[in-house]
Amino acid sequence: MAGLIVKNLYKNFNINNKEILALNNINLYIEDGSFVTIVGKSGCGKTTLLRIICSLEKQTCGEIEFTSDNKEEDISRRVGIVFQEPRLMPWLTVEQNMAFPLLKNKNKEETYYIVHKYLEMLGLESFKDAYPSQISGGMAQRVSLGRTLCYDPEIILMDEPLGALDAFNRRKLQNEFINIFIENKKTVIFVTHDVEEAIYLGQKVVVMDDGKVSSEISVPLEYYRDTTDLRFLKLREDILHLFLK
Repeated sequence: MAGLIVKNLYKNFNINNKEILALNNINLYIEDGSFVTIVGKSGCGKTTLLRIICSLEKQTCGEIEFTSDNKEEDISRRVGIVFQEPRLMPWLTVEQNMAFPLLKNKNKEETYYIVHKYLEMLGLESFKDAYPSQISGGMAQRVSLGRTLCYDPEIILMDEPLGALDAFNRRKLQNEFINIFIENKKTVIFVTHDVEEAIYLGQKVVVMDDGKVSSEISVPLEYYRDTTDLRFLKLREDILHLFLK
């Protein structure tokens, strides 16, 4: 397993010759095998933080240190990301999309075993020969998640992956994320702007505002959570109150 430590992280963007501070002295400890949600308004810097963690963006200064049981492994190579949109290759089937990250390093027998394990886990076996245009948005997001799981990362980053789904499919996939987290013991960092979703999924909720971490809140509730539970509602009100200050 692996976790990470974010130390004194800053990110500046230059837009029309004007310096924009997107991240302002971010310090975080993400424990290995934990499910952490990051919640905040649009533009608060949460996606920028994820992009830096997975090396899609370079920080202005500060560092990210990966922690791992395997000291010989370059853990930065074992980070997978699930985006808000599935980003599937339309010319490949569901099965082929999920197998794509394995083609370079696995033989056919290993690839078949791994892909079919996650096809079954995500309820996609009946659609393995379908193309992205032939499946629903919820299924496409499951394929995207399955592709990341096939890659077998130590840390899974999720950037608002459920933002475009209806309430029914959203809750269904939330529960599937929890199932996968419990079964696979991965470290998960999940970005959302939905406070209820952050509490429903996270063992810890990191609240970001204006490029800073304004609060870190532990969620002392067992899975699966009742959104009408008074403790759940109190956490929701406490977090919402932080944005009203």
